[in-house]
Amino acid sequence: MTPLSDSYLRQCPVEGGFRLRGMEMTRIEVFVDAAFAFAVTMLVISFDAIPTNWDEIIVAIKHIPAFVVAVAQLVWIWYEHSRWSKRYGMEDAMTVFLSALLLIIVLVYVYPLRIMASGMFGWMTGGYLPTSFHMNSWDQLSGMFIFLGVGFAAICLTFVFFYRYAARMHGPLRLNESELYDTRTIADIWGGFAVIALLSALVAIILPPPWIPFSGFVYMLIWPWAAWWPRQREKARTEPA
Repeated sequence: MTPLSDSYLRQCPVEGGFRLRGMEMTRIEVFVDAAFAFAVTMLVISFDAIPTNWDEIIVAIKHIPAFVVAVAQLVWIWYEHSRWSKRYGMEDAMTVFLSALLLIIVLVYVYPLRIMASGMFGWMTGGYLPTSFHMNSWDQLSGMFIFLGVGFAAICLTFVFFYRYAARMHGPLRLNESELYDTRTIADIWGGFAVIALLSALVAIILPPPWIPFSGFVYMLIWPWAAWWPRQREKARTEPA
């Protein structure tokens, strides 16, 4: 990759102290956007059928919370890829490979995501919010949590690779010290997310059957981790040696 020129860097806008090197959408970013739109469409068409009477409309409405949660997670993943693209603006072979890997994982992950979101709301509301997917044993439920955890961990690790690759390319990208620091911090955050996802899968394995649904609450560690780790990094950075 040819190092970015001073004239190019001067015209790049700055957001949050980070120079956005990829404001113009690349072809791979356009492709990723289209693939995420298709993934959302898969969530929409996963409803059984168009309602034909009032009772079926009510049932369809009760599916909305699970749909919203699933779409929100897809939008979050899409946004994170978009943010990476705007920050670094790369379109080389590694970027294409990692983007394709992310899309493959997301498209495999999308149906289990909605199934688990639907099951979560059904469990939390005592069946008031219905789910069209039913488990025949606790082992099957544990298997779904394991699948979900491994899938989400794979997504998170892909973002780790994205940011680690950007950090490795700091020379051609002309990242300054602050930008390189932020890049490595974000990579660490995504790595922590992957550990949390795998921890949830592990909890689903070791918990006794009636407690298996509680393995999903492990994901609540995501927000404390995302807030705590940057502060720890900054504290270590500013403390005198």
